[in-house]
Amino acid sequence: MFRRIVIVVVALAGVGVAAYLGGVSPIRLRNALAHAVRPASSSEASSTSPGAQPAPVAQPKWDGSVAVTPTEEQSIGLKVATVEAQVEPIKLELTGKTAYDPDTLTRIRPRFDTLVERVHATLGQRVRKGQPLVELHSTDLASAKSDLQSRFVQWQHDLKLHDLRQGFIKTGAISKQLWVDTHNDEKKSRLEYTLALDRLKVLKVPDEEIEPLLAPLRGDVDRGRRSASTAQVFGSIEDKAKMTLVSPVDGVVIEREVAPQNFYETSSVLMVIAPLDHLWVMLNVYELDQDKVKVGQALEIQFPFLEEEVVGKVQYVANEVSKETRAVKVRASIPNPGARLKADMLVKAMLEIPPRPGQTVIPRRAMVSADGEDFVFVRRAPGANPQAQPSDRFERRKIEVAQESHDRVIVARGLKTGEQVASSGSLILAQLYDDTRTMADGPASD
Repeated sequence: MFRRIVIVVVALAGVGVAAYLGGVSPIRLRNALAHAVRPASSSEASSTSPGAQPAPVAQPKWDGSVAVTPTEEQSIGLKVATVEAQVEPIKLELTGKTAYDPDTLTRIRPRFDTLVERVHATLGQRVRKGQPLVELHSTDLASAKSDLQSRFVQWQHDLKLHDLRQGFIKTGAISKQLWVDTHNDEKKSRLEYTLALDRLKVLKVPDEEIEPLLAPLRGDVDRGRRSASTAQVFGSIEDKAKMTLVSPVDGVVIEREVAPQNFYETSSVLMVIAPLDHLWVMLNVYELDQDKVKVGQALEIQFPFLEEEVVGKVQYVANEVSKETRAVKVRASIPNPGARLKADMLVKAMLEIPPRPGQTVIPRRAMVSADGEDFVFVRRAPGANPQAQPSDRFERRKIEVAQESHDRVIVARGLKTGEQVASSGSLILAQLYDDTRTMADGPASD
């Protein structure tokens, strides 16, 4: 009995020294004390001779879990939560700005070098289709109109001669060669007249300005018409040099680069008209989230300074990452009734990403982050031993986070629906895990 008391005292002293020098956790100290005061079995007593040393007891290898008794769970406020499947879409917040749809912008350009005499539309003015915009004055235009009249007169002459000689060829009054030449002349002059007419149409001269050029030249010219002045029949060169550009669409003048009494070439843009019935929204998606964005996904677009929300859809995802922002451009289109929204307005968009099979949801406080990685403590399933407590062991498990918010975490990989994880008290479990690992394996190399 005396020998046994001495062994217990020595063991207690050794455990105490180890706890003081090595920083043993309370759990390991408790286990060590329990082992130290355990009574020796009959086989151990019989095999121990008075002068023999007790055989060392092999410690079981650490299985990577943290053991917590019900009393300790209550003292640290440990609570568990059940892992649930993701059923709601992820809300991905994006930033960007509005922009004009370039496919709907109408750029007003002259089709010939011209002097601008007068400008009717101002910047920001709403215009209607057919409304006058700019009055032009061009010698090139006057030359094209005069050429049309000349070609028309020649064609009328050849056409009448053709009709006249068509009767003569039937009676043999003219040769076939003369008839062929007459027929070819009529076709040639008609082609030249058609080309001159097409040229005016290319110059965007409206039909209502072309017909007055040809009306005095149609049919026979009577004696009264012959006595009329050339200006009355063919028109004055000053009038032929003028033309008014009209708006081809309904919209708002968003750019104006034209001023009266200035000369402009065909490459000049006089003004730009936008319909403003809809706008583009250009958003930035960073590389980390680019695989979450697909064409057709719903967007909830917010205008912070207008307190207005508009629903849109993703129409385009860029195939490259911007070198400046390291983000992928995403485009959506939104309606703009009344042209209330403007281009270059800052917006915030919430992109709805549908739930994915296999993704789960846990409380935010269940996740522990360390060394750039995310972990949770999962309650280990009961083993085959019926006396084992199913709630006293937790294993640390690495997870891959799909999205993190202030109250929940969507887990892409690492958890299954129905598992239980520590929520309140997860940080204490993390500390106990580190202490236990240090005693079992020594200080971590990393």
